[in-house]
Amino acid sequence: MRYALCNEVLRHLSFEAACRWIAEAGYEGVELAPFTFAPAVEQIDASVRAAIVRTTNTFGLEIVGLHMLLWGRDDLHVAHPDPAVRLRTAHYLVQLVQFAEAVGAPLMVFGSPKQRSTIPPITPAQAVSLWLDTLQPALRRCEQSGVMILLEPLPLAETDVLNTLGEAVAILEGVRHPCLGTLLDVKCALSETDDVPALIHQFAPYIRHVHLNDSDMRAPGFGPTDFAPILNALREVGYTGWCSVEPLDYTPDPQQVAWGAIRYLRQRC
Repeated sequence: MRYALCNEVLRHLSFEAACRWIAEAGYEGVELAPFTFAPAVEQIDASVRAAIVRTTNTFGLEIVGLHMLLWGRDDLHVAHPDPAVRLRTAHYLVQLVQFAEAVGAPLMVFGSPKQRSTIPPITPAQAVSLWLDTLQPALRRCEQSGVMILLEPLPLAETDVLNTLGEAVAILEGVRHPCLGTLLDVKCALSETDDVPALIHQFAPYIRHVHLNDSDMRAPGFGPTDFAPILNALREVGYTGWCSVEPLDYTPDPQQVAWGAIRYLRQRC
């Protein structure tokens, strides 16, 4: 199993210091949150993009993807009733694909619950349709570069649009776009009625990426969940992609959490 760390965990450090620490801890990859480099992706200029690639290469890390795509961008929304907002969001998503291309990130995880949740009178079904429509310019750009956009199921407590792996797969089956996929987010999967290993076996062909986090937002080894059966199920179905550690609660401190998670995963799973 290949493990990466989401870089926002160590955003209190410079990117160079964070990469050094990530590599020394034993991770092989890093997943990038664009907001850690600038409030808007277009503000990350060519020299910074080149430095990101150079730094990760220096420490032997692979950039496994982007996530938190619309973090802090309350002016953007893929399913807003106002077409002008959706158009602005569509343009921004194209810029994110261009950033992914520049740093060599093969995928973009679309979580961003606030920027996809329903705004009355839009219904959840209508929101999905508008979301897919807003993604079209970015997907056309993805067709040129091979970058994939992954629709991330998230718990109902976070959003009322796309809450289960089954819903994500139904969307993918309906659209059948080569650059559109989904992923296993353990925190979300733990809120489903089936256990996580069962979901993995059921939807294995559609899982392109994995986020490792617990139901309490903490990292593997810091919450109540035993991750061994989950990782064993991924091995059983032949999963060969990345597993990114993505805690949102950094108690007791970010570095201790990141170090403890990889130690737990390597020693016990």
